[in-house]
Amino acid sequence: MRALYFSLVHSHIYYGILTWGNCNVKTLHCTALLQKHAIRTINYAKFNSHTDPLFKATSIMKITDQYIFQSTLFVFDFITKYLPDSLEKIFRFNHDIPNSQATRQSDLFYQTRWKTSFANKLLLYAIPKIWNKCFHTLPPKMSCSML
Repeated sequence: MRALYFSLVHSHIYYGILTWGNCNVKTLHCTALLQKHAIRTINYAKFNSHTDPLFKATSIMKITDQYIFQSTLFVFDFITKYLPDSLEKIFRFNHDIPNSQATRQSDLFYQTRWKTSFANKLLLYAIPKIWNKCFHTLPPKMSCSML
């Protein structure tokens, strides 16, 4: 059943998750409900059973966790220069901004401020926001510039 989940459901969820994973809450909620229904089905659970233990038992990540994981992998590929040349300058660090001072946040990504909520959901804003949120508490020895 788990193999069926990965071939029929997970492949559709995973495809293009970086582009649609930060969509509006209603759309993401509907997709999460479908994923929960599939998890209950492969575990032969009741229709109203709690899904957190089922996700852990099957070692399957939720949609939101998959989006965060793929975002951090994308940033890691950016830092280690595994992305294509066209994406070489998609993100900038705070220390690369002109007239910026050295602070504790110098090794974090610069977040462009957009005026519309649509622009805030684009990759240029959402992925640095996730990375900065996950890694703002790293000690200096483990900062992004050291990777």
